[in-house]
Amino acid sequence: MERLEDRVERLEKLGELLVREMLDFKLWASRMIAEGERRLEEYRREVDRQIKEYKEETDRKIAEYRAETDRQIREHKEETRNQIRENNKRWGELANKLGTIVEDIIYPAFRPVVRKYFGCEPEKTYMRLEYTNRQKDIYEEFDAVAVCEDKVFLLEVKSTPREKHIEEFKEKAKRFLEYFPEFTGKKLILIMASLSFNEGFVKQLSKANIYAMAYREWEYMDILNFEEVNV
Repeated sequence: MERLEDRVERLEKLGELLVREMLDFKLWASRMIAEGERRLEEYRREVDRQIKEYKEETDRKIAEYRAETDRQIREHKEETRNQIRENNKRWGELANKLGTIVEDIIYPAFRPVVRKYFGCEPEKTYMRLEYTNRQKDIYEEFDAVAVCEDKVFLLEVKSTPREKHIEEFKEKAKRFLEYFPEFTGKKLILIMASLSFNEGFVKQLSKANIYAMAYREWEYMDILNFEEVNV
């Protein structure tokens, strides 16, 4: 029969073994949990890295697409502008040869230019306004006239502008007021128009307080010296 001392000793050994196994299990479980957390963190970092790479790649492709689209738009705009310039130049040359520069090019732009720069809506516009006095044998034609409430615009068209045309235009403006006294109460504004002017001629017009109207870079008819004229 087993002695009490032996039984107690055996139970103590079993208890010690159980404690060691429990400690080993806790250590193993802690290691497994730590390993799981480590792997989970690695997985999260890998997912974040892939998301970041995907986002960077997507952003790069979007930026490249936008850059390419912008480049194509700029090229298309420039091609369109060049085509407009070329068409305007050819049309102007043809109108010049046919003698229809006033009807085809200058007159259609006259009213918009007056509205844009002088802030008034013409009440009336005339193309090739004629004055005739048979008794005095006088006939004179004015290329274009626009009448606003307090202003009247006299436009002279020259296919080949010359320096002498400036003084001739000023004298013609005096006769205009003599021929049409109904405009004497309005401010007279002189505009000389052509397909193009060289810079020196524009400066001469500015000194004479005459506006220069021509193609701006062969794109559209415009006043080239609005700030320089003092009227």
